[in-house]
Amino acid sequence: MSASGSSLGSAIAALRGHPTRIFFICLFGLTLSNTDQSLFSYAIPGLLEEFDFGLDAAGWILSVSFVVAALCNLAIGVAADRYGRRKLFIFCLASSAALVTLLTFTPEIMSLTAVRALAFGISAALVPLATTYAVEASPDRFRGLTTGLLQLGYPLGWFFASLIAAPILAKFGWRYIFLPAAIVIPFAFLFSRWLPESQRFLAQRVDPAKKTAGGWLESLQVLIEPQLRRRTILCAAMFFFHAGAYAGTAFYFPQYFVEVHGYTPADAAALVGLSYAIGAVGYVAAALVGEFVMTRRNTIALWVVLGACAFAGLIWLAETRLENLFWFGLMTMFFYGSAAVQWAFAAEQFPTRVRATAASMVMASTLFAFALFPVGVAYIIEALGWRWSFTVVVFPALLISVAATLGLQSIKSGAALDEIAEVA
Repeated sequence: MSASGSSLGSAIAALRGHPTRIFFICLFGLTLSNTDQSLFSYAIPGLLEEFDFGLDAAGWILSVSFVVAALCNLAIGVAADRYGRRKLFIFCLASSAALVTLLTFTPEIMSLTAVRALAFGISAALVPLATTYAVEASPDRFRGLTTGLLQLGYPLGWFFASLIAAPILAKFGWRYIFLPAAIVIPFAFLFSRWLPESQRFLAQRVDPAKKTAGGWLESLQVLIEPQLRRRTILCAAMFFFHAGAYAGTAFYFPQYFVEVHGYTPADAAALVGLSYAIGAVGYVAAALVGEFVMTRRNTIALWVVLGACAFAGLIWLAETRLENLFWFGLMTMFFYGSAAVQWAFAAEQFPTRVRATAASMVMASTLFAFALFPVGVAYIIEALGWRWSFTVVVFPALLISVAATLGLQSIKSGAALDEIAEVA
């Protein structure tokens, strides 16, 4: 057997056992959580009608949720580097599902905003936790692939949420689409029995030289040390502007299809959900290309550029239902699918001692973008209309995101994690 064949065989063998179990539990957990959180976007048209608010009110609800989520992520990320990944993952999954269920019973807009903010804040922390888990558990040769495939939890969550939301919206209204979130809680307790702790974390925990020292603020300050500062700034910019382009549009697409194309809320939910299911192909393709064909950095840049072109087709060319489905699916494959490579690429930039903290930092950048862009876009829509508002927000933001991506080092896929992430 050749050396390369022997190496590949060893890598495949290394996937068996705990790495495989961790991957599937993290993927299932992310899918369940994203299903819960996606339900809110499908509820926006009914929510606005019941409370008699404009689109800007929905933007403020989303923004409050994202500010709370950013703070939650930073706290949970530091805690995960101190106390382990497993306990935090289980806590976030169970408690966020319970809070989503409570949205059914919120009597007025203030309580709904508070519960939504806390639910999303805790749920969002699952993304950096799962990414850190996958990066640390996977063999080097498949690290980008397994981490990328984890991001399938996002489009699958939107798709499954549409299957739940469309019939319930049509028959019972927006409030009752949150009740199925309660099903996630018993799954979280089952996962607590099957999910092992990260072996890299356990090894670091017994090595005094690699322990995280100081308080929580000191843990965050490590990211701006001279040897990590440039990586931190560019990773934050890459995620912030990509997320801003996403958040300024994606959460409003159900309402966009209602107002611009005249769909019912149920029809809009079905179209968006099906488009996300189609787009899942792009997530898989990005993970494969980033692992075996191109470097992850170049794959991200290519996918975002192609996604921007598809976005233009959706906004300016699509008129019929079939055209909307085609362009939305294509946009999801590339624009949103680039996330399958972004998380692995960012996680590789930082050493184990601050990896969960760094992952939470880029997630916080994402969430601050989520807090700012939806509100801004809501006001721009009032002045420019849907199509021009989406255009002036998305394209400049994606251009800056691509520039930040290309400013980071292009790392060869399959390189040993500790060699590329540890710094002098």
